[in-house]
Amino acid sequence: MRGLPAFLTRNWTLKLSAFGIALLVWVAVRAEAPSRQTVPNVPVRVTLADPEWALVGNPSPAEVVVRFGGPSRDLLRMSVDRPTILIPLNQVVSEDTTVVLRPEWVRVHDRTDIVVEEIQPSSVTLSLEPIVRLDLPPALRLEGELPDGLALRANPTIRERELRVSGPRSRVAELDSIRLQPVDLGEVQESGPVTVSIDRNRLEGLQVQPERVQVEFQVEEAQVLVLEEVPITLAQSGWDEQWELSDTVAEVTLTGAPSVLDALNRGQVALQVTLDPADLPDTAGESRRAELELRGVSPLVRAEWAPQEVTVTRREEPDDDPGSGS
Repeated sequence: MRGLPAFLTRNWTLKLSAFGIALLVWVAVRAEAPSRQTVPNVPVRVTLADPEWALVGNPSPAEVVVRFGGPSRDLLRMSVDRPTILIPLNQVVSEDTTVVLRPEWVRVHDRTDIVVEEIQPSSVTLSLEPIVRLDLPPALRLEGELPDGLALRANPTIRERELRVSGPRSRVAELDSIRLQPVDLGEVQESGPVTVSIDRNRLEGLQVQPERVQVEFQVEEAQVLVLEEVPITLAQSGWDEQWELSDTVAEVTLTGAPSVLDALNRGQVALQVTLDPADLPDTAGESRRAELELRGVSPLVRAEWAPQEVTVTRREEPDDDPGSGS
């Protein structure tokens, strides 16, 4: 190598190797040298072993700052394998519990040479509630309609009258029933049981047993019944003296199970004006359109009627002048 002093070029490969070895030794020494590192946002978690209590929410605070000491190499690796604090809680003595954090609760994966020097804050507060157990009725939800040609003979019944729910006291107190997944009536083809699961959307943190129930359906081939001259009435008797209806009878078509239609009391079937009393016309000759509501028919029966609306008109006031007769 021309231009360089002889003492630099003589045995240059040997010198370069020696430099490389020295550099590796220096790096190894630096990696093993004691050092410190502060790690923020270390999550605090709880392992609760007392079956009669439940943790409500996260610890307060849910994250702490931990200062570690140990070899630089191991400390650097914590940027990938972040530490956590796991509190073992075997027995609960009160609903609000303050726990002093211990160094041995800090979990550092495969880092035996790392020492926990400080935790800030040094304690956290835990909110706990006793576990309560309550029997609640299942709530059935139906969607859609039965296939053409079928009708319900009776309301669907749930074999399991009550479900056992257990969980934190405040969560259980929010419930008055356990909702089931909706049942699509279009999938009911015949009489018999259908398995339905509970709806877990409102049940986070709660246990429910059983998680499935049997819903019994009773169906028959649908039958059509036509009722003519079904009376149309106002909400209260005597109102017809003040208001006049454009129609007083209607034709009603009922579709349902034969056993349900056979039990129908035709004398109680009527259509009633749904207009609120405050909305009735109060000036002579004034009119309002009003929808009709069917009464006296089982909700298991599908009904149609015509007309669907009537006109309600305020009658003219009677003439009280007896006139002059002479």
